[in-house]
Amino acid sequence: MITVFDRIPDYFAERYNDEIEAWAANFSKIGPVKSVVLKEGPFADLSPDPEQGAVLLAVKLIAKMERRVGRVTVSPLGERDEELIRKHCEKMARLNIHPRKFWKEPARPWLPFMPTIGSA
Repeated sequence: MITVFDRIPDYFAERYNDEIEAWAANFSKIGPVKSVVLKEGPFADLSPDPEQGAVLLAVKLIAKMERRVGRVTVSPLGERDEELIRKHCEKMARLNIHPRKFWKEPARPWLPFMPTIGSA
């Protein structure tokens, strides 16, 4: 099966290749729509509320299978997703960040967590 990216920059396809491949391997469980969290590490924008930490952006991709021609077309689900992908790629390229360069993501204190459960 050949994967074609429609309205997705090469930078994004390379940066999130591992996630896209994992999606393909588990397509029957995940389905045709996949959310991808944009990884900007220390370059993530801060929330207007400092207590919230860095902004967490996610985009949705949709895969359309064409079995007759052995092709899968992956594209942004909507206009907002396409715009966020474009801006993310421009930002990372402007900062001269290699598509395969990742850092620890900044703290986002508002994200839910699992409490430690122990016996008393």
